[in-house]
Amino acid sequence: MKIAAEKDCTGCMACVDACRHGVLRVEVDDNGYYVINTVNASACVECGLCTRVCPILNPHKQDGMSTPYAAWNTQAEQRKLSASGGIFAAIASVVLQRGGVVYGAAIEGFDVRHRRITDSRDLHLLQGSKYQHSDMTGVHEQVRQDLRQGLYVLFSGLGCQVAGLLSFLGKIDKSRLYTVDTICGGLSTMLPMQLLRQSGKYGGIRSFRYKENGWQSTGFKYSLKMVRNDGSIDNLGLDNLVLNTFSSKLLKRSSCLDCQFTGFHRESDCTIGDFWGDSRFKQQHAQGLSIVIIHNCRIMQLIEVANMELQPITWTEAVASNKNIYWTHYPAIRHFLSREIALKAMRRNDVTTATKQMATNTFPGLLLRIYLKINNIQCRLYFQNIIQKLDK
Repeated sequence: MKIAAEKDCTGCMACVDACRHGVLRVEVDDNGYYVINTVNASACVECGLCTRVCPILNPHKQDGMSTPYAAWNTQAEQRKLSASGGIFAAIASVVLQRGGVVYGAAIEGFDVRHRRITDSRDLHLLQGSKYQHSDMTGVHEQVRQDLRQGLYVLFSGLGCQVAGLLSFLGKIDKSRLYTVDTICGGLSTMLPMQLLRQSGKYGGIRSFRYKENGWQSTGFKYSLKMVRNDGSIDNLGLDNLVLNTFSSKLLKRSSCLDCQFTGFHRESDCTIGDFWGDSRFKQQHAQGLSIVIIHNCRIMQLIEVANMELQPITWTEAVASNKNIYWTHYPAIRHFLSREIALKAMRRNDVTTATKQMATNTFPGLLLRIYLKINNIQCRLYFQNIIQKLDK
């Protein structure tokens, strides 16, 4: 049995679903990250399935050209419930209308889990951004069974989750499978959310962000909402440990500090995210605006009949304020002392110490800022070397 090293493992959970003997299990470790543990080693028959489905141990080289667009859902209610332009909902609606199934991340209490829906009335459960690692156990096998039954399937997830799913499915006919990945800045420790759970004040998460006051291409502020035990909603705003941890790169999952699944061309059929920094489509900003990157023509069969408006943009426009499309390379952070101090502080519920390690006005925060500025120079050099070729 061989699975990815802990520092490289993305927690896609494909290996857990591939194991037919209950040898592997997903657990949350002391630092608040999903890890894959061996729980029944004597049952392992060395079949190698866990190794073959791992997207880290079996990387797929991606060749080809992709095309970026500005996009928005033309169905007002769906767009309103979405984090930005409502593109996932527009594509999902087409699949559901064809009698297919849709998979996406849903909030369940304090957790985020991937969920299967077959009814458009449940689509709202999968809309909106979830800045927490989702539990994928069981999903890979469900998708395989759906495809064997001849159903249309839309799967939405992170780039690593799409890669894990495609690797798990292997040579099965995937002509009715459509995959959408999101522009991702990395997954953070779940310890801050565990602290909210342990406080006893709340019954779960309501949302990680909302656009009740409109969406903005610059200066948009996230706001965490929690459901109190009496059912009322508590708006924790932007300044809280959950969102501070998310916005800081200090406590990202180790694999996210050197992500193998970013890039201009990907395994998914298309990539979606907020169109941060846009200045061309200002009339669409209040309702929300998305970037859509089309990686192949097959997804266009759905987009052409979806309630969606597409407008071509250049790669220069696409990545100007969206470097997570192609750059999430911060490996040195794995070795920062402040990372270890912050995690230890969170484990003992010392929010003050944990916050100091990430705050920009402290010495640990200053060191992080300096590293990120140097890293950003590397990013710009990388970008300048290839962007002219992409925009030809």
